[in-house]
Amino acid sequence: MSTRPRSILDLTGEVAVAVEIGNGRACAILLARQGAKVALLDNNKEWAQDTKDMIDAEDGVSEVVQVDVTTKEGVKQAVEQTVWLFVGVGGAMGDAFAVDLDAWDRDMRINVTSMVLMARHVIPHMRKQARGAIVNMSSVSGLLGGNPSLLFPITKGAIIQMT
Repeated sequence: MSTRPRSILDLTGEVAVAVEIGNGRACAILLARQGAKVALLDNNKEWAQDTKDMIDAEDGVSEVVQVDVTTKEGVKQAVEQTVWLFVGVGGAMGDAFAVDLDAWDRDMRINVTSMVLMARHVIPHMRKQARGAIVNMSSVSGLLGGNPSLLFPITKGAIIQMT
């Protein structure tokens, strides 16, 4: 019997959720390679099935859950299906359940959408003048993460990423 501690990368027996948007496929494959059972969430079942086929080819475990993750109902359905398929979730985002969605929408509009809208309307004038600069102010919280709150650092991180 081995007394070596389990590797931080060993996800054997854990369940993870991968949303098939952007880097979701790569994340799903990597999670499966580390032993996780992966729920593949996507509105496009064929895309998720392609990922499942890749995971299956490496003897990984995954299931496709066709769902629209942009809606509260879709996310609820996805979680219920994942729990039903795998009985337990160990890899979902930390304190996301504690975020008030009305506050989320408000803060994203104030801290992120407002800057996008401002840039959208200023850039044409800057182009005409062939000069100008946009300076978006953020916070070190956008680099440090979500403690004690999740929402503020996420909005500030979004600003850092778009600047």
